[in-house]
Amino acid sequence: MIRTSGWGVLCVALMLLLSFLFPNPALAGTISFASPRVYGVGVGPWAVAAGDFSGGGGLDLAVVNYLTNTNSVLAGNGDGTFGVQATYAVGSGPASITAQDVNGDGKLDLVVGNFLSTTVSVLLGNGNGTFQPARNFDAGPNPAFAAVGDFNGDGKPDLAAANYYANTFSVLLGNGDGTFGPAQSVAVAPNPQVVAVSDFNADGKLDLAVANAGSTLVSILLGRGDGTFQSPLTFEVGDFNPTYVAVATSTAMANRILRFPRMGVSTMLPARSSPTPSRCCWATAMGPSSRR
Repeated sequence: MIRTSGWGVLCVALMLLLSFLFPNPALAGTISFASPRVYGVGVGPWAVAAGDFSGGGGLDLAVVNYLTNTNSVLAGNGDGTFGVQATYAVGSGPASITAQDVNGDGKLDLVVGNFLSTTVSVLLGNGNGTFQPARNFDAGPNPAFAAVGDFNGDGKPDLAAANYYANTFSVLLGNGDGTFGPAQSVAVAPNPQVVAVSDFNADGKLDLAVANAGSTLVSILLGRGDGTFQSPLTFEVGDFNPTYVAVATSTAMANRILRFPRMGVSTMLPARSSPTPSRCCWATAMGPSSRR
């Protein structure tokens, strides 16, 4: 198993996103960083999410620990430093994490994809920096990544999980209280590893972009707005092993841009023009480029 640092992958995705937003070096300016500070978490930290888990206005960190099947939460001090970890048990082989409010109470929750299992763990936030014990929901075999979005337009967050060895992704419709219904699976190309959520065809319905690490393809699944998706559209992105996907919006071109890092190379795929471009842009990324 080849293992890539979650921190390193996030930095790569961020640099790719910045290179798109600021293609002119004069606009980007000079970026420098202070010396790194190291914080103890569990064994095999694989991916990280940031959010205000305590409601204090600062950023805290949540890290999944692949080898100890735990999630570490580090409270931020507001000055770029962090406190001692609090640890929560999750499923086997946690490999992705995202911070979203999945039960509509205004408090950030955590969603973890457990690669060495068939589950996604959901930890509901208490709003004070602590979390309730994980609840596990079946998401199909080997969920390498879990993303959140309202796929059926009912105002309740749903989940989409990439099932690495099954060559599928699964959608779990949310009940609005932090629980989710049974998984519904759709076939994609070999070894889907990361899912990005956006509206690629500007119809007001969320779509999915899936990086398929066992191929040279990315799959685009256009949402119908009822929790189901059209058959995948596949696009060649060059060399083998597209393992990460980032999404950004160009307000100048009114296009959504997909970037697919693979082995240190970036491929840019402009999407269909959108008459009302989003003002936001984001990147999604996670751990390994191959699995066992």
